[in-house]
Amino acid sequence: MSEQEEIKLFDQISDGLKQSYESLLRRKAALGHDMVIADADGKPLVVPAADLLAKREEKSSARAKQ
Repeated sequence: MSEQEEIKLFDQISDGLKQSYESLLRRKAALGHDMVIADADGKPLVVPAADLLAKREEKSSARAKQ
């Protein structure tokens, strides 16, 4: 496999993971569930999925404005 093929494969995997996370987050937010994430120290933190989704959309809209 050439280096370009590896880069393309990595990009496809990365895009798939992002889409999967987005789908999971939206589903859990719609159901009112929580997500377990890690804080800056690596400790588990339980956060409402709706809060994470709101922050994600806020960052996304801020990037779009730039």
